[in-house]
Amino acid sequence: MRLFFGLSLPDEIRAATAACAKAAEGVIPGRYALCENHHITLAFLGDVPRERLEDARDVLERCAAKFPAPLLTLDGFSYFGRAQNGILILRVKSEPDLQPLHDALARTLREAGLPADPGPFSPHITLARHARIPERLPVCGRLSFSAAAAHVYLSARDGENILRYTPLYTVPFSD
Repeated sequence: MRLFFGLSLPDEIRAATAACAKAAEGVIPGRYALCENHHITLAFLGDVPRERLEDARDVLERCAAKFPAPLLTLDGFSYFGRAQNGILILRVKSEPDLQPLHDALARTLREAGLPADPGPFSPHITLARHARIPERLPVCGRLSFSAAAAHVYLSARDGENILRYTPLYTVPFSD
């Protein structure tokens, strides 16, 4: 099972990210993600044996229980990689900062013998891959929302070979 921990978007925020993606599509060619897959990754686990799924949920529960519900703000377009073949994203700012939660998740995953991507953490929403990034990026409005819970997501292709992100468990943040 290919798993990650993440934050879902409320419907009105997902509608806004879909509008940003649609506006970008007109000026930035690339392979755009399904809008229903828009999310914020907290930690990527990768391939996890099915029998370890409960262990992954337990890690998320232990870490989320100590973290307050974050206030998240969409903070405009940016990209990772090279401009000729980049990953178009919407930056996300958080209060409190999500870095300590990410670090706790990665550490607790390793302690539990589960995989954790060691790469750098930068909260974002992926809009497109293989994007040709122009010198000037379009503007996308700043919107804020609270995340009351985190999720264990399954990343898998459906019967039509379309990649879908499905929340398997929902874990509330501390009060």
